[in-house]
Order: sequence, then structure tokens, then C-alpha cells
Amino acid sequence: MGIISIGVAPMGVLCIGIIPMGIIGLGVVSMGAITASIIGMGIVSVGYNTMGVVTAGPLSMSRVHLWGSKMKMPHMHHGHEVMHEAAPKNTYVIYDNEEMARTSANLIGCTEIHRVGK
Repeated sequence: MGIISIGVAPMGVLCIGIIPMGIIGLGVVSMGAITASIIGMGIVSVGYNTMGVVTAGPLSMSRVHLWGSKMKMPHMHHGHEVMHEAAPKNTYVIYDNEEMARTSANLIGCTEIHRVGK
């Protein structure tokens, strides 16, 4: 552990290795605020398969995409998952309020919402 760490699982500010964990991580499976790796998890993450707030890569899940896939983070707080895909026909998801319904509809590419019951 240190300012600059190099190794199999280095930890520190700047980490370079197979599984680097630090503020800046460069490696195969990287975790940190800023990552560059094959599989990366961080606030800003660049690589093949990445997750974070801002990502770039062919299999990226995030809120902001620099380049790569357009997959959105799952919407999971009601026990269901909504991804950036067209919903199967005759599939319904019911929300407590209109704002939640509109947000989810936008994430999956829908342009309309419909009232169900009261």
C-alpha cells in the first residue's frame, strides 16, 4: 500500500497491476475512482467491460457514455430490472407516481405512459 503501487493486487493512490485498487487504477480488473482496464469499476472507467458514472467501452454500464454501448444502469429499487431494451409486448410495470413512470419509460425508450386503475 502506498502512493504508487505495482503488483498483483496493489492498493494506493496510483495502482498498476492485475487487480489494482486505488484512486487511479490501471490493470486487468481495476477498482477505483478512475480506472483503465479490461474490467473496471469506478466513477470514470475506460475498458472492455466497465461500470461507473462515466464510462467508455464496448460493454459499459453508466449514466454518461463517452463511447461504446448505450446500456443504462438497471432500475432496481422496486424489485424489477429495467434495462435499455424494448419491453416485451403486453408487459406492464406499475409505479407509485407519474414521475417514476416517466423516468423508467425514458430509460427503456418509451415515449408514453398510461394510467392503470386509480
